[in-house]
Amino acid sequence: MDLRELADLLWTWTPFLAGGFGWNVTVSAVAMLLGSLFGAGLAWARGRDRREVVWLAAGATSLSRNLPTFVCLFYLAFLLPKEVALGSLVLEVPAWCKASLALSVAVAGYVADTLGSALADRRRGRPDAMLLLLPAWTTYFLIIVMASSTASLIGVSEIVARANIVIGATGRDDLMVWVYLYAMLWFLVFCWPLTLLMGRLQEAIRDRGLLRPAPARPASPAPAPAHPVPAGAMAARRG
Repeated sequence: MDLRELADLLWTWTPFLAGGFGWNVTVSAVAMLLGSLFGAGLAWARGRDRREVVWLAAGATSLSRNLPTFVCLFYLAFLLPKEVALGSLVLEVPAWCKASLALSVAVAGYVADTLGSALADRRRGRPDAMLLLLPAWTTYFLIIVMASSTASLIGVSEIVARANIVIGATGRDDLMVWVYLYAMLWFLVFCWPLTLLMGRLQEAIRDRGLLRPAPARPASPAPAPAHPVPAGAMAARRG
């Protein structure tokens, strides 16, 4: 197969693959939404005065940050039922929802740490440190987009799963590398510009002085130096 035939074949399957990449973005967006809400709650709890609440929030943050995504993915895939009956109403629990829940666990730990640090800076008199949350959050969203390809393992029809369908439908093993490279190109085109944009935004925040140092605390007055005692007075005291 020459390059023209290869280009025609990939173009023919492009709408099908684009629909799969749409599921990658959907799964990632829902994961970021759920994880950000839960992570914000953990960050708020870690700043409370009650020691028990702080310990529980810190433990949940550490757990969500260290759980492997693969483990969460398969655990939720088999733990959650395919359907939930609410009286006469039966609600389906699709595989993409389970994938979003699994990915949201890591998001919760990241947001809890990042937002917790920003809130701590705010309490120290640096409210402008919150400006770095947007580029940091967006950068992590791109990481989740790339990790969303694992959702194909539990039946989500995202771009990697559809790439496998394309390879099987053509019956050409020699197309495998090209189809996977084309699928990888979708991630590159989506993530690379946003990565550059967030890098520029971080530089602009720092270069324009939007991140001001915390105000210095007033130094406590130094103790007054002791006056030397004359030698005659010392001799009088000893006498």
